[in-house]
Amino acid sequence: MDWINAILLVLGIFGVIGVSEVLRKIFKFDPEVTRKVVHITVGVAVFPAPVIFKSIVPVVVIALFFIVVNFLSLRFKVFKGMDSIERQTYGTVYYPLAFLILVLVFWGRNPAIISISMLILALGDAFAAIVGEGIKNPKLYNLTGDKKSVQGSSAMFLISFLVVLIFLSLTGGSTSWWGNNLNLTFGEIVLISILTALFVSVVEGLGSYGFDNLFIPLASAFMLYSLVIVDKLNQFLLGFILALLISVISYRLKFLTLNGAVATFLLAVIIFGSGGWKWTVPILTFFVLSSLISKIGKKRRKKFDLIFEKTSTRDIYQVLANGGIAGVIALIYNFYPEEILYYMYLASVSAATFDTWATEIGTLLLSRPRLITNFKPVEPGTSGGVSFKGTIGGIIGSVLIFSSATLWVKWNLFKLVSIIFAGFVGSFVDSLLGATLQAQYKCNACSKVTEKKFHCDGVADLIRGKSWVNNDFVNFICTASGALTGLVIVVI
Repeated sequence: MDWINAILLVLGIFGVIGVSEVLRKIFKFDPEVTRKVVHITVGVAVFPAPVIFKSIVPVVVIALFFIVVNFLSLRFKVFKGMDSIERQTYGTVYYPLAFLILVLVFWGRNPAIISISMLILALGDAFAAIVGEGIKNPKLYNLTGDKKSVQGSSAMFLISFLVVLIFLSLTGGSTSWWGNNLNLTFGEIVLISILTALFVSVVEGLGSYGFDNLFIPLASAFMLYSLVIVDKLNQFLLGFILALLISVISYRLKFLTLNGAVATFLLAVIIFGSGGWKWTVPILTFFVLSSLISKIGKKRRKKFDLIFEKTSTRDIYQVLANGGIAGVIALIYNFYPEEILYYMYLASVSAATFDTWATEIGTLLLSRPRLITNFKPVEPGTSGGVSFKGTIGGIIGSVLIFSSATLWVKWNLFKLVSIIFAGFVGSFVDSLLGATLQAQYKCNACSKVTEKKFHCDGVADLIRGKSWVNNDFVNFICTASGALTGLVIVVI
C-alpha cells in the first residue's frame, strides 16, 4: 500500500506541474505565478505523508527522486514554470532536500514536526512573496542578496504563527502526531507559535538564492523540537530577549552591520536556547572583548583598512565565519547532549579568539611579522604573517575563553593547555592558508598588495592564491580546525 501511495503522490505532483505548464503557455501566466502554485501544492501534498506512510523507505525514495529530477530540470530547463526566471538558483532542489533531512531525523518519533515545517515553507514563504510583490510601494530591505519587503516578512510571520497555533491546538493531545500527549496550555501554545514564527521569519529575511527553501523548514523543526519536545520554552524565551539586546546594542555601537546583527541574533538564540549560560558566556566573551580590542588604537591601524578585506564592523559573513561552527555544534548538542560537544565548542571559540587577538595585537603593537611558510619578514597586515607579540596576544585570548567557562568546567592544567593548543592550531591553519591559498591582489593604481578585489575604485589583479578563498573562508576553516583539534584531544 505504501508504494501505491508513493506512486500516486509522485503522479499527483507531476500532474500539478504539468497542468501548471499547460496553463502558463495557454494564458501566458507569469512563470513566477505557476512556480508559487507548484510550491504551495507540493507542500500541502507532502503534509500528511508522515502519518499516511507506514515505512520510511518510499518517502526517502520520493525525496531523492525529486532532488535528482529538479536538479536535471534546472540544468536542462525542462519545467520553466517551476524554476525561477530571474536567475538560476537551486531552490527547487533544496525543497525536497529539506524534506529528506526532516524525514531522516524525525520519522517515527515526531511526525508533526515534519508536517508543520513543510507547511510553513509551502504557505509562509509563498505568501510572503505574494504579499511583497503584490502591494504598491513595499518597504524593501536587502540583507544577503535578495530584496525582501517588511510587508512580505510580516506575512511570513503571520502565516507561520497561524500554522503552528492551529496545528498545536488540534493535535496537542495526539500521540500519533507528537509521540506523546503534550498537555500544553493555550498560553504556552501561543508563545510557542510566536517564537517559532519570529525565528522562521528572520531566517526567511536572511535567505537568498533559494536557500530559504532549505533553511525555513529546518529552522521550523529546530524551534518546534526545542520548544515542544525538549520543553525549553522558558530558556528560549530568555534567549530571544538576550539575543535581541546583544544584536541591537552591537549594531548601535557599530560592532556589527545590519545583516551581521541579524545573524548574531539567530546565532545567540541557537546557542543560548541549546546550552544556556554555559554555552553563551564563552562566545559572548569572544565577541565583546574582540569587538572592543578592535576599536582600541583604531587610528593607529587605519592604514591597514587598505589591506584587510573587512573592517572591524563585522558583517554576516564574518559572524558566521567566526561563530558558525560554534552555532552548529550547539545545534547538534540540542538534539544529542553529549559533553564532548561542549569541549569542541570551546576549542572552536578558542581558535576564533586566538586568531582574532593575534591579528589585532600584532597590528596594534606594530610588530614585524614573518611569513609562516618561509619566515621572511613581511609588512604588518600581510596574510600569513605571524609575530611573537601577536602569538602572545592569541594565547591570552584563549586563556580568557577557558576562564569564562570555569564555572561549568573543572579547572585543570591539561584542559587549559588543550584549549590553548586547539586555538593555536586553528590560528596556524588560518595563517598557512593566508600565506598560500588566500586571494591576494595588487592594485593597479597604488600598487599596494591587498585582500580586496576592488581597490582605488578599480579591479585589482590577482597575484596569489585562489579568488574564492577569501578571509571569511579562511576564518571558517580556522574555527573548524580548532573544533576538530578539540575532538582529537578528547578522543585520544
